[in-house]
Amino acid sequence: MKIIDLRLDHYGIYRKASWKPSQNSLNVIMGENESGKTTMLRFIRDMIFGYGRGKWQGKTGSIEFVRSDGQEYKVIRDEKERWFENSDHVKFEEELPALWWHGLNRFMYEKIFAIGLEDLQGLSFLSNDSVRSRFFMLQGGDKISTVKKLAHDNKEKLLVSSPQGKRKINLLIGELDDVSQQLDALANQEKDFSDLQKKQDLLKKQIEELQQKLNADKEKDRTLEKRLGAWEYYKRACEIKRQLDLSMQVKMFPTNGKDKWNEIMNRMKSIHDQKESLQAKLDEYTPIEKEKVIPWAGMADELEKLYVDIGQWRQTIEDADRLEKEHKNWEIDFVNMGYQLPLWDHPLDLKEPCVNVNWEEGRRLAQSVGVRKNELYFWQQREPEVEQLEDEPENSDTEQSENEWKNFEEMAKSLEGILHQRTDINHSIEEAQSRKDRKYTVWFWIGICLIAASAASVVAFYMAMIGYAALYGAAAGIVLGAVALMVNSHIVNKKAHLLQKYNDELADLEAKRKDIASHFPGQVPESVEDLQAFQNLVQQKRTDFYKDQARRQAVSWKRETVRKQQAQHEKWVTEGKELNEKAQQINTEWSKWLKANKLPETDAENLSLLQEQWQRIFSEEGKGKILALRLEHIDAKLDAFAKRAVSIIRSSGIDYPVTPDSIADIYEENQRRMLEWQGILEKNRQHEAYQKEMAKLNDSWNSCQNEAKVLMDLVNAKNAEEFAEKVEAYEHHDQILKEWKTVQQDLRLYAGSEESFTQLWDSLKTGQYDDWMSEHQKLSKCIAEEDSELGELRKNQGAVENEIFRLADDNTITETLQKKEKIEAELKSALEQWLVYMYLEKVLEKTQSAYESGKQPKIIEKANGFLREMTHGRYTLTVSSDGKDIGIIDKDHQVRDPKIWSSGTGDQVYLAIRLAMALSFGEQIEPLPIVLDDIFVRFDEKRQEDTLRFLMDLGKTQQIFLFTCHAQTMKIAKRIGEEKNTGKFIYLKSGEIFELAQA
Repeated sequence: MKIIDLRLDHYGIYRKASWKPSQNSLNVIMGENESGKTTMLRFIRDMIFGYGRGKWQGKTGSIEFVRSDGQEYKVIRDEKERWFENSDHVKFEEELPALWWHGLNRFMYEKIFAIGLEDLQGLSFLSNDSVRSRFFMLQGGDKISTVKKLAHDNKEKLLVSSPQGKRKINLLIGELDDVSQQLDALANQEKDFSDLQKKQDLLKKQIEELQQKLNADKEKDRTLEKRLGAWEYYKRACEIKRQLDLSMQVKMFPTNGKDKWNEIMNRMKSIHDQKESLQAKLDEYTPIEKEKVIPWAGMADELEKLYVDIGQWRQTIEDADRLEKEHKNWEIDFVNMGYQLPLWDHPLDLKEPCVNVNWEEGRRLAQSVGVRKNELYFWQQREPEVEQLEDEPENSDTEQSENEWKNFEEMAKSLEGILHQRTDINHSIEEAQSRKDRKYTVWFWIGICLIAASAASVVAFYMAMIGYAALYGAAAGIVLGAVALMVNSHIVNKKAHLLQKYNDELADLEAKRKDIASHFPGQVPESVEDLQAFQNLVQQKRTDFYKDQARRQAVSWKRETVRKQQAQHEKWVTEGKELNEKAQQINTEWSKWLKANKLPETDAENLSLLQEQWQRIFSEEGKGKILALRLEHIDAKLDAFAKRAVSIIRSSGIDYPVTPDSIADIYEENQRRMLEWQGILEKNRQHEAYQKEMAKLNDSWNSCQNEAKVLMDLVNAKNAEEFAEKVEAYEHHDQILKEWKTVQQDLRLYAGSEESFTQLWDSLKTGQYDDWMSEHQKLSKCIAEEDSELGELRKNQGAVENEIFRLADDNTITETLQKKEKIEAELKSALEQWLVYMYLEKVLEKTQSAYESGKQPKIIEKANGFLREMTHGRYTLTVSSDGKDIGIIDKDHQVRDPKIWSSGTGDQVYLAIRLAMALSFGEQIEPLPIVLDDIFVRFDEKRQEDTLRFLMDLGKTQQIFLFTCHAQTMKIAKRIGEEKNTGKFIYLKSGEIFELAQA
């Protein structure tokens, strides 16, 4: 696939921009910062893979490309709308990666075909499993990665390592825990049954005790109710007994006494009615004094005089308001005058009057300030130039730093060597451990056979079948058999001895590593995998060291020149110090003069303008003083009027404002109240006549009271009510005595017996009705609570009995055990599936590793060719057997470790590997455009030229976009393009695309 047209209709800073990339030559695009270079990179990826989520707003564009079969297509993306069409304008809705490139996504494209400066720091981009599989598993091996991912996903669906997991095994384990807890609870049913029986007995006992207490309280409450019921009878009996006692107290009473009493009462009633009627008239009106009607009665003459002067007072107020307004306008104008005067430029303070200024002294000081200012100006123009030089350490410090660096480099090499040796020993240990353990070898059986033959020879000798030759043969057989058994033992124990040897070597290496780590000034690598970062650290320290050495040499030659410049500058500074002191002295005198005369801070050359503006202020201040004096005279007149008005208003007792209108109102009110007082005076006279008549009625009332007292003394009555009561009882004595006997009989019948009546009467005589009622209420409340408690206890007793019957017939434990067996069976099945997926994932990982190692040599071979082209054959790639360690071989056939590579060489090596991997992917799937973004940052000019020549040649077959922000890189590229007659050069500026002349 090669892009043949780019159209940025509305994308970022681009508007209606387009250009046609070259298909058979290198495309070099140069743009400074903020020119749209990064936007162009993002546009190419967005057109191929689509916009990111939520990043489509306001973005419109299209690209045209041609595939390897010659078919042309066009991709259009208009915000959310997207499609692509072929040359016949047939539309397709699918995304390109899913249709043609086997699910290649944006992330993998950026890791394979998009190469930036940070991608030239090693092979860390292969840490992603999907990217690595695309590189090294191009012949169907990616299916292994897919199957491995499927196995991992299935495993995750069954179990996750989280207490909140919702997978099948997690849920089954949770259900099993719940069932186990239910079984533990059910196991306690027998104990619960025994506890319920004990609780039943306890409830029975509590019910009996509460029932007894309730019966006693009810009996006591009935006694109280009987007393309370007889209380009304008792009160009526007491009242009858009291009336009977009253009737017996009257021994003698005149026959006409009651008539005379009634006559006195009628006269008193008549007097009382007259008094009430007269009192009502007295209450209707209260006499009022003249001072209450007219509070200012004593100030009437003064009020009359002030009323005559009201016109003059009002005119004075108008004059005061006019002058006050004029004075306020002057104050505003005076304060704002400061803003109108450029030298003041702040509001003037009314509280600070102008002072007399000695302008001759001011002119003298201003002239001196100007002279000193000119001297300083010419002195500044003569300032000698002194170059700045940073402090550098002495030579002794440099030598010490160099020794430290050599020691650091030796320790770094030792650490790398130790890690490589440890890796080799670990591989040897793995190889030794992979050997099969054997207890018996062929030497064991040879030894057994020889010993058996020796034994047979001895037997034959003793049986005289053979002579002494048999003994010699037996001895030789035993010796040879022992030797064979020793050889067998050596072979059997060889693996253990070899492993022990390797372990001892590992221990020695670890001790050396720890010893070096204790002195090493930095992070020590723990394994070979950490070497890349460690080598980058060492390379960075090496670069910093040599840069520091070069910087020290670069500044050493300047020191003598700087010393001379500094001496000349010190002389100039001394002269300036003297001039500054003189200038500061005269400026201080100028500032003091301004401050003493209350003038604003300003330059001496503004003296004439300052005097002119001060004169304006002084003149305006005089105008304000005249207005203030006139106001003072008018205020004195107003104060005199106010004092006269205040005394009148204060005497009125009304909260009037001190104004002429208030005095006019008081005068009118005075006339009105004088008329009102005439009417009040007549009412006062009528009220006095009523009071005299009331005094006569009081005398008649007292006479009647004396006559009534004579009658009350006859029956020993203290008041009229007692007199009437005793007379009434005296007249009805027989009837009261009969009622007394009747009520006694009723109480005897209520009590039931004479003894009960006596007890009841004695208790009623105590008069403790309130105590009985309170106790009755408490007992009623207590009886209700006891009834409620008794009902609750009986309810609990019934619940306990029901629970006892339920437990006797419960079969829940059997059902729960069956449920537990079912869950355990499902859990066992799910765990077996999970283990199958786990072992399958591990097997596929080893298979993938083996498959990857077989694909690396082809890519490294292609990368080696690219590196030789970029370096003109100076370097050749070399890769370790496991493909993890990369080195280069120079022309002298010396292997150069990555830790001593220069940054530019390292960038060329990893650029060659990345390009080889990208082209390998293109050969298997489909070639895609390669994007290089500012990869020449660490290249010198010579290395840039070599790499650009290689890219120019590679761009003839593979479409490549080289982006840069450096004008020097574009200049070199154009020169090489002219040499090779190839290349297309584009310049970006503020969202516009300019195509430079074709090479």
